[in-house]
Amino acid sequence: MKTETKSLTVEKMDEKGHGLAKIATLSAVDHDGDTYLPGAFAWKQGGQWVPILPAHDRKAMPFGKARVYEDGDAAFAELHLNLDTEAGREWHSALKFDLAKGAAVQEWSYGFGVLDQARETRNGEPLRVLKRLDVHEVSTVVRGAGVGTGTLAMKSRGSFSDQIDAVIAEIDDIVERAGGVKALREAQGRDMSKARLEQLTELRRRFDEVFMLDAFPPATEKAREEAERLAAEFLTLSARRNVGLC
Repeated sequence: MKTETKSLTVEKMDEKGHGLAKIATLSAVDHDGDTYLPGAFAWKQGGQWVPILPAHDRKAMPFGKARVYEDGDAAFAELHLNLDTEAGREWHSALKFDLAKGAAVQEWSYGFGVLDQARETRNGEPLRVLKRLDVHEVSTVVRGAGVGTGTLAMKSRGSFSDQIDAVIAEIDDIVERAGGVKALREAQGRDMSKARLEQLTELRRRFDEVFMLDAFPPATEKAREEAERLAAEFLTLSARRNVGLC
């Protein structure tokens, strides 16, 4: 099962470390071109309990847990920070500050696997109907300036080998989504949009640069640094889901 991520919005956080985050409006179509059937999150009795992690780092100790459930046309995550831990207290302080001072800038997302889905076309656009999701975790995600920030990767990348594995998994997902979109549009007599083709072409060009650099011994270190930077970009894109191929 592939792991995907989507953003969510924290609406409140109290003094005891209890908070509430909105995950999705079920009937809406989100920026990834996905919509949800009622029960997509609520198929487990009592909701889905998941850990709260920093930046999707599954090697890190959770600093809390969350209960994912549905209420009406929305899905929520009920947050419980562990204030008996240093990390829980630090994040609680940071989140309270963020919510209290001006517009909130702390970003959140959640990781999930798709257990059941369907493809539909509405108003001439393809979309994915998510019928059942297995939520893995809820994460605080560090917001970066521009595309491909390095802060998220510094917190979650682990070894260089782990980065490469994460990038490969993300590319597999991109290839699958690109192929699905292309096939559906061809069936409808339409081509993939110019913007999406340019994104895929740029993706290919960037990786070609890395492997060309790596072919020459003097450039090995530069190639490694470029590969690490690209891995960081893809980890951030995965977390924020800014690659909209639908």
